[in-house]
Order: sequence, then structure tokens, then C-alpha cells
Amino acid sequence: MSSFQPSLQPPDPPSSFQSSSTAQGQVFASQCDFLLEQNGFSLSERFVVSEVGVEIDRVATSRRGLTYWFEYKGSIQGSRPGLRRTDTVKKAVANGALLKAVPTARPYIVLTSHLPETGAGRAMLDAALDLGYITDVICVYTPDHVSRLAQL
Repeated sequence: MSSFQPSLQPPDPPSSFQSSSTAQGQVFASQCDFLLEQNGFSLSERFVVSEVGVEIDRVATSRRGLTYWFEYKGSIQGSRPGLRRTDTVKKAVANGALLKAVPTARPYIVLTSHLPETGAGRAMLDAALDLGYITDVICVYTPDHVSRLAQL
């Protein structure tokens, strides 16, 4: 298990919006990796499921020996971070639907910094969970959600 401890502080302000988004995404990805390791997962690299063109942010194996595909959707700043943007929810749902077409698909879990509480984004997410496109959605800053990782 890695001894890496991600910083919970935002990075120094970058010079542009795009570089700021990239830096925040990297910080969030480090936090997700750390969280998975702390819950007993062995991490593998990113992976592209070429049959459907979907990139998996992290392939991880639980302490029980089961492999999961994780997608990271989050940031540490912004007016609508994580899955609070409907276009971000749509991308996660579309990825999950495409992955269902792959015979060797693994359970697909989305780790996010923020969830939509109401509205179209929440409805889309609930439907994707009900249809089995997404196995679970875990808000990494919500202890009740994070505890579900230990059950995998």
C-alpha cells in the first residue's frame, strides 16, 4: 500500500482556466487513488476499453480479489463541480451504457466530489443506477458513501 498522502489544499493558481481544470482533476484523481488504497484496493493503470472507446480512470482489485472499473468525476473548486453538471452526468451514464455491451465488463463505479441533489442530473443518475449502467456512485467526501468501498 502506498504511503502517498495527497494534499487537500488546492494547487497554486494556474495561468488559465484550462490548466486550472487539469490541475484540479489531477488533485482529485490523487485523492481517489489514495482513498481506494486505504480501502484495500490494488491499483492498476488507466485502461481504454477499445471495443467501445471508453477510458477507465482506474482499474482496481479489491482485497477480495474482485476487479472494478472506476471513473473519477470531480474537482476541488468551481460553481458546479463533480456530477453537478448534467453534461458530466451524461458522459458517465453514456460510458456505463457502452460498457454494458462489453462481454468482459467489470462493475463500473463513479467516484465524485459532488452529487446532483435534484433535477435532471439526479434523475439521469438514478435511472442509470436502476438500469445497471453504473454499479455505484460514491461521493468521496461523504463517509457513508466511502464505507461502501470497504464492502467490495
